[in-house]
Amino acid sequence: MKPRFLLTPDQLVASARVELPAEAAHHAVRVLRLGAGAALEIFDGAGRRATATVLSTDRDRCTVEIDAAILSSTTKSLLQITLLQGIAAADRMDWIIEKSIELGVARVVPMLTQRSTVKLDPERAKKRHLHWQRIAVAACMQCGQDQLPTVDAPLPARTAFAEFAEFAEFDHHPAGLSQRLILDPLAPDSLVQTVRSLMANELANAPENDPVTNHTTNHTTNLADHSSWVLAVGPESGFDLDEIEAAKRAGFKPVRMGPRVLRTETAGPAAIAALQTLCGDF
Repeated sequence: MKPRFLLTPDQLVASARVELPAEAAHHAVRVLRLGAGAALEIFDGAGRRATATVLSTDRDRCTVEIDAAILSSTTKSLLQITLLQGIAAADRMDWIIEKSIELGVARVVPMLTQRSTVKLDPERAKKRHLHWQRIAVAACMQCGQDQLPTVDAPLPARTAFAEFAEFAEFDHHPAGLSQRLILDPLAPDSLVQTVRSLMANELANAPENDPVTNHTTNHTTNLADHSSWVLAVGPESGFDLDEIEAAKRAGFKPVRMGPRVLRTETAGPAAIAALQTLCGDF
């Protein structure tokens, strides 16, 4: 796999000669030791990519020539998954963001919860936000994702739940299946049971010819192209009861991940992988 670097959409122009951003140039020249003639890949974070060739390097500067062909991404997930993640301590949050993006998540919303051990004042929250955005870029460089996921600034859990409660008729979105789930080890239903039931209901209620996809809806893959999922995961000690009730009032369905209690850094990626297996692109 060629080394990958992020440019802005206005920089990704066919046959253009551009300088890599300072941090990317440093990585290309000082870490990867790329020289003139080396092949690499450029993506713009908006769903496009192109091959490029290194023209010249000078210390921490790297000039490349973009190929004449600009390609549309083939790596975007079929599912539109938003992860609401209770902020985890140490490098666990970095790991969660990185692995979630590798698995195809479209948006990550870090949440401040009652049981969060991490306390962020405004200045520290700003620094962590910038750090998590860099983690997202690095994850896209590694996994081949051309659509740069959004990483929001941290916000209180109840604010995050309320944001998604504002979607009228969210459970029957005209563009396809849309659902909100919150992981709760005490929930009566498992994630797999819930997702299978939701997909079966959507298929049973769908018209024979879906005007959105213009295809018959006798396969879950047709629905997957137009389905969105919001997944809420607590921090190390989970959500408190008031937060779970707030999420339920906002339309989130409690689900559990099997008979074992998963760590916060395991739960989100495991749930995303399950969604991708049940109705996504795995």
